[in-house]
Amino acid sequence: MARPRPTPAPPPTAPLAAELLSGPAAFFERLRQVPPLPWRYALPPVLAALLAGVVYALLLRPVVGATAQGAAAFASYAVNVFGTFFLTVVGAALMAGLGWLGAGREGRAPEVYGATFVLLPPLYLTLSVLVLLSGTDLGLIRVDGAALSQRELLEAVMQGGLARVTVLLLLLAPLAQFALAYRGFLTLTGDRRRALLGTLLPLLPVLAVTALGLAPLLAAW
Repeated sequence: MARPRPTPAPPPTAPLAAELLSGPAAFFERLRQVPPLPWRYALPPVLAALLAGVVYALLLRPVVGATAQGAAAFASYAVNVFGTFFLTVVGAALMAGLGWLGAGREGRAPEVYGATFVLLPPLYLTLSVLVLLSGTDLGLIRVDGAALSQRELLEAVMQGGLARVTVLLLLLAPLAQFALAYRGFLTLTGDRRRALLGTLLPLLPVLAVTALGLAPLLAAW
């Protein structure tokens, strides 16, 4: 009697982006075993960009409330959200493009950096709640009976400890992504030089784009 053929092992599956939070080494090892797919982790950057825009708009909410009303206020909120969203997407594109140049095809930079954006939504959601609960009505602040200028309103916002911490976290959060990306490139390429290049090439451009988005608040520090 013929023996039954053994059931073939199922093909490896790509890990979910959220699994990066529980173990980067295991995540990138599993990713190494599946075929490349550049858009595999496209959702985390989009979600992080949207939430970054919400955080930025909430930081500027007192300024908008003191300088605009009705449709003008809504337009200001929309511009703040979309502007930060756009710059965050640009930063993600720089990570993917320059990371690919540095780490090469085997580094799979779009997937590596796309997955690292999973770090940001929990942080941005927490900051959004804290900033929303601690909002200040700057429209009531006056100097010698005159309304504050926009510059003075921004400076008033940045006097708060929470606002300063939030701006610092928004500015420096990409550094955690780069640390994880280096681990990913090293696992995927096995080459320390390419892992460093994939990490360092986009570092300064991304930090510059992030600082550009926060420039009004940084200038008012």
